Amino acid sequence: MTVSPVALRRQTERKPHPTARYWKKCDVEALFGLPFLDLVFQAAEIHRQNFNPREIQLSTLLSIKTGGCPEDCAYCPQSAHHNTNLGKEQMMDVDEIVEKAKIAQSRGASRFCMGAAWRGPKPKDVAVVSKIISAVKGLGMEVCGTFGMLEDGMAEDFKKAGLDYYNHNLDTDPERYNDIIHTRKHEDRMDTLGKVRNAGLKVCCGGIVGMNETRAERA
Repeated sequence: MTVSPVALRRQTERKPHPTARYWKKCDVEALFGLPFLDLVFQAAEIHRQNFNPREIQLSTLLSIKTGGCPEDCAYCPQSAHHNTNLGKEQMMDVDEIVEKAKIAQSRGASRFCMGAAWRGPKPKDVAVVSKIISAVKGLGMEVCGTFGMLEDGMAEDFKKAGLDYYNHNLDTDPERYNDIIHTRKHEDRMDTLGKVRNAGLKVCCGGIVGMNETRAERA
């Protein structure tokens, strides 16, 4: 049986909750060892302690700049290194993005997420993206972005524009990184996550499972 890669994300605030638990690898592996329905039960209990169990927060994701990414991530169809019949597109204009956000909002989404196929934005891109963030924020929605690795000051600029969340996945275990990606290192992702947290943005971060990693590597 072939298992498709699945993105797992964990959202955290800048500062951990006073009762937050710091997980060890053995703790995570113990969760993997639970019978599935026991795990579902525990998850439901924790969910009810923190959220209204009758409500679901909806988000919509839009690719505002598609294809032609110089990174060679093995799992990504937007990489310029792979022949996936996905052409390189220019960034969408602000008005078109805002219209998409309005449609998402009308369908119940309270958060609008935007992604761009970059290794990271260039300084000239920051002003354009900041304008887009401000326009979507003006609709009364939360705004999430995934724009790749950030240089100094960029996270602060996005925060000032109204960005709420920054999505930046760690991808896989550090020891397996070179099996999946050769154009960056695990430490590069950690560096951007540090910039994001220091700017006061909320972090949406996780990994990707289903790439022949072991259970221990997932933990």
